[in-house]
Amino acid sequence: MELFEELIGALARCPAWVPLIALPAATVAAALLFTLLGGRRAYPFIAAALGAAGFALMCCMGELSRAFVYLGLFAALAALCRLLFFFPRPHRRKGSTREERIYERFRGEPLNAGLPRAAEPAKVCCFEQPPAQEAEPPELSHALALLEKLRKQKLTAADRLETDVLGRSVRALRGRALTEAEKNTLNDCLASVLKLTAKYQL
Repeated sequence: MELFEELIGALARCPAWVPLIALPAATVAAALLFTLLGGRRAYPFIAAALGAAGFALMCCMGELSRAFVYLGLFAALAALCRLLFFFPRPHRRKGSTREERIYERFRGEPLNAGLPRAAEPAKVCCFEQPPAQEAEPPELSHALALLEKLRKQKLTAADRLETDVLGRSVRALRGRALTEAEKNTLNDCLASVLKLTAKYQL
């Protein structure tokens, strides 16, 4: 019992500015922080804890009627601060996500956009042997086969987007002879496909 009385005496010696200024200011600051940074559901618990602390201090420092008046005013202040939550939360621009980086990497023009249009094929005699078409590089067929296997897996959204972009890039290289730059692009795409297959253990 003596310990309880000592605790009440210590609370009674607390400066008056703590319940009258510090605790209401902390409530306003908490409302502002929750409005800007999120976590608005926690505000009622913080406000209730601060109000209970102020009420306990006022009870220890003076008459009980003043403590109830303080509690009513504190509840009104907490309710007013809660009106801040009706304002829309400001959106901060974050760093580019993985999906945005993939989109920025592959959103350029198609690989065959800058190439000159192929001229119409020359007429050949029906008795002549038509010229043999150049075979597709094995890397291209291999990349397409791996991409087809990847599409059957349960991919994350980012990996599915990357797979679709890689598929479009590789298919754009089919049916014609590749330049050195296009072969390098094909090798880069194949390397990305191999990373994905290793990730999903194909």
